[in-house]
Amino acid sequence: MRKDNLNKQYVGKFLKKDYDHFKDGLLDLLEDYKRKSERLDKIIKQSDKMQLRLLEANEELDEYKNNLEKKVEEEIEKREKNEKILLEQSKFAAMGEMIDAIAHQWAQPLGILNLKLSMLDLDFQSGQIDEKYINDFQGKMTDVIEHMNTTLNEFRTFFRPNKEQSYFSAKQMIDKVLMFIKDEYIKYKIDIKIEKINDFKIKGIENEFKHILLNILNNSKDAFIFKDIKDRKILIKIYQKDNFNILEISDNAGGIKEDIIDEIFKSNFTTKKENGTGIGLYMSCQIARKNNTLLSAANIENGAKFTLKQALSN
Repeated sequence: MRKDNLNKQYVGKFLKKDYDHFKDGLLDLLEDYKRKSERLDKIIKQSDKMQLRLLEANEELDEYKNNLEKKVEEEIEKREKNEKILLEQSKFAAMGEMIDAIAHQWAQPLGILNLKLSMLDLDFQSGQIDEKYINDFQGKMTDVIEHMNTTLNEFRTFFRPNKEQSYFSAKQMIDKVLMFIKDEYIKYKIDIKIEKINDFKIKGIENEFKHILLNILNNSKDAFIFKDIKDRKILIKIYQKDNFNILEISDNAGGIKEDIIDEIFKSNFTTKKENGTGIGLYMSCQIARKNNTLLSAANIENGAKFTLKQALSN
């Protein structure tokens, strides 16, 4: 009986020790689980916050993107409007030059008409008028009037909007521009020569190329007058080289200052102070680029050279 009690006590101690060990291990597991569970809750909460932040960030990015696209569209629209305004200003400035040129162009034929009409009465009184006289008089007057009509028609089409590109002769385009300005350039004693090595067809809008040429020639004229240069020469060369159609306009007006030569095609840049608009060469460059043509400037001996280059069409 005593032995049985001892056995029971021994087993009880063993079981209690084992139970305590098991209990401690279980408590440790529960504590570890609790810590991991709390950490997981924090991670989940942080993840939820991160997801919420990501959602908010995506919404902000979408809004920013939409606003950016809208701002880009608005900026493009604003620039296009400014380009149109600058082009119109440039055209009006050139138109003033053209009207002045037409006045010079018409002064001589109007003077001839006035003189011939004045002489008509004297010739009639002196008995010189016969059929041959009338035919000769009519022919001369017709030529004068035809010249004035040609000048007027060219002026009417010079600034007429035309969005259709076509092929046109470089030489003929130059001749049309010189027809307007030749009398004015004679007045200022400016000698213009054309060196046609080989004519070519330019692809683009002819009136816009006339506008470029007129701007460049007027800049040369202004330089001659401002610098009071006596021997005034402009040379226009038409030739092809290295798969390019090339049009060069050079003068002996003293050239462009090296510290500004890279600035002359920028908007609102001018060396003419209160008399300059700063849009002539800028718009010329923009027009050339629109017509797939490169406009550049360089100094040469005693002057400047402007070059228009357009790749040969395949």
